[in-house]
Amino acid sequence: MDSLRMVPADFFAELVPNGRIEMAMLLKRNGRMLAAWARSPVAWEVVSIMAATTLGSLETMLETIHAPSPEMVGIVACGNRIHVQKVDPQGMLVLVAKDVVTEAYLRDTARRLLAKLPLAAKNDLPRRVTLGPNFR
Repeated sequence: MDSLRMVPADFFAELVPNGRIEMAMLLKRNGRMLAAWARSPVAWEVVSIMAATTLGSLETMLETIHAPSPEMVGIVACGNRIHVQKVDPQGMLVLVAKDVVTEAYLRDTARRLLAKLPLAAKNDLPRRVTLGPNFR
């Protein structure tokens, strides 16, 4: 059974407006949005497609150098920390926060969110790619 078939309506309920997360998305690898939350207005149709494209580009780049496809990707850019985690072969979770938020916090938040999915993948040691300066 696909773990993304039944996303709970309150999937992002814990991400309160005064919390640490700026934006969160659960989407299919083709960019189709399943759930989303943001502190401020977002052009979801653009952000979802670009997130899916980014993960696909990184996978292709790594496969070209004979590296395994990452289960988790961390990027620091322009004062933001982006955490992308595969949910299953066709799904991904994207969390965005200011770069003062640690990678460990984003991983823990992702773990809590994904535990809400019916058959969430349980991968204690996901393969990870880190991009950007001082990514903790």
